[in-house]
Amino acid sequence: MSGLGAAIETLAALRKERPVDDDANKVWYLRQNRLFAEATEEGIVEHQHLFTMCEMSRGTLVFDVGNSERVIYFVKRGAVRIVRQTPDGKDVTVALLGPGDLFGEESLFDRKERTTHAVVVEDALLCTSRADDLFTLLSRDPALALNVAKVLSERLGDAQSTMEDLAYAKVGDRIEHVLRRLATEHGVPIKGGLRIDVRLTHADIASLVGSTRETVSVEIGKLIDAGRLSLDGRSFVIPREMLS
Repeated sequence: MSGLGAAIETLAALRKERPVDDDANKVWYLRQNRLFAEATEEGIVEHQHLFTMCEMSRGTLVFDVGNSERVIYFVKRGAVRIVRQTPDGKDVTVALLGPGDLFGEESLFDRKERTTHAVVVEDALLCTSRADDLFTLLSRDPALALNVAKVLSERLGDAQSTMEDLAYAKVGDRIEHVLRRLATEHGVPIKGGLRIDVRLTHADIASLVGSTRETVSVEIGKLIDAGRLSLDGRSFVIPREMLS
């Protein structure tokens, strides 16, 4: 099976939903998260009381700038946008996170107020843990600590890639790069490619690529005309050949 085929099967499997009304389902969700991939069933059951599941609707503000609550968040389902405000008052999306990602990790290392805000952009199921509890768990479980380090390293790599794109790439190239990454992270397999399962407005994409809504609208039209992007209702679709 090709790498793309395997990725599509994995994405399809991760889209299966479960209720969250008891401890057994909490354990099931923790097991699906890549951070806990190396943990034993017994270990997850033992520590599941440290985590709380909560469902949040699209548009919900998870936390705002200046928040000092020391809580770590894990995305189980849906998508969350992390936004930083520039000195001139513009909102810039620094990360768009989906299942398997964590955020609020700065609470693990210091007690400073948050410098970003987080908002749900697709109905989400989040898992939360107090920073002190998670820090204690990480100190006792080297495998989990390594997985968290890997995720944070990937986030840093994505941030560096984004900065390079913003500095050198043309707007159209930046849009295509961002949408391909989102298709890989949040894509649902359909005939001919991956549909990005996050509702994104042109303003959202402008925030992701450091441009204006008007410019993004023009560039998206060009990508569609060139066959490098299509629409399924209001969702963007990346053609299969663009993902290889």
